[in-house]
Amino acid sequence: MRQQLGGAGLLAPTQSALPPFRLCRPRTLDEAQRLFVDTPDATLAAGCTDLVAAVREGCSPSTLISLRGIDELRTVEQRAGELYLGALLTHHEGSQHPTVNRVLPMLGAAWSSIATVRIRFRATVGGNIMARRHRYEMAVILGALETQLQFSGPRGEWRCGLDEFAHGQPADPALLHHLVVETESLHLFRYDRSLRPVTTVALAVRSAERGFRLTAVVGSEYRPPALLRADIAAARMTASDRADLAHFMAAQLPDWAGDYAGSVAYRRRVVEVLLRRQLNSGPETSS
Repeated sequence: MRQQLGGAGLLAPTQSALPPFRLCRPRTLDEAQRLFVDTPDATLAAGCTDLVAAVREGCSPSTLISLRGIDELRTVEQRAGELYLGALLTHHEGSQHPTVNRVLPMLGAAWSSIATVRIRFRATVGGNIMARRHRYEMAVILGALETQLQFSGPRGEWRCGLDEFAHGQPADPALLHHLVVETESLHLFRYDRSLRPVTTVALAVRSAERGFRLTAVVGSEYRPPALLRADIAAARMTASDRADLAHFMAAQLPDWAGDYAGSVAYRRRVVEVLLRRQLNSGPETSS
């Protein structure tokens, strides 16, 4: 036994010393939703890579709902201009899925670049988001794509954006079952992790009513992801426009983004360079 510094008390060194708990294994999403409504304090288990870490940090579930048997949460569908990703997709399954690579190949490329082999075949996209750990990269990638999270819980079904989710706990216990990316307006998506763990940058360029909407998310091993936005009212982006947009967006990086690995001034400069490179890497952008 050992003492957890965060105040959780004495902890067992491995998950094998857990006290008895109730294990539920639903086979459908409806069954899982009913179980979760009836037992809102239950612990949800997907890939379990984070759950094992949580157990070692003091988590001791009384009821565990394993989602691994729900095949419908491993699907990928394109419906009415939206890409639906099941929350149980592992990083390997999602990045290699034919629909992902047909509809949004740059998402497949970015997704395939993260994590170790062991994690890629076990960890799920839903677990990656719900863990809220700064070093995890899917919040950066999917945040730039303005992904909507689709939840169910005691108050029914609802959606929220990743930025909204990251900045506040849902009011009620919630089961994340799908992640939804709008694809029809997307012109460009890029992800750069060449400077990880110091800085990662994901950028999406979309058609807007007049011109383009740019959304970027900057990640770090040590700080929460930061959302950057810009709009340009132009039918076509020139090289000068792209340089100005990169500078404007990098300047939005908040002061708290600096840490012992790099000052905020350094990070703003790095982000500007990476954004400009990403904007210049795509085809000539015209609406």
